[in-house]
Amino acid sequence: MTEPVKRKLVCDTCGQEVDQVRRDVVDADYNAITKPPLWNCERCYEQKRACRREGGRDGAGGGSP
Repeated sequence: MTEPVKRKLVCDTCGQEVDQVRRDVVDADYNAITKPPLWNCERCYEQKRACRREGGRDGAGGGSP
């Protein structure tokens, strides 16, 4: 039997093609209806989480290579 072809996924923050993307919703006032979902590679995901820990809201803009 052949294995299914594994598609590469694209990070919405930096555009890198990766095997796995992540999304984190942590803010109590986050309204998913008004914002598009952003899927991130591991590096961008961790950068956004670090920004939140340091007091930033969404961590946007830190994922470019």
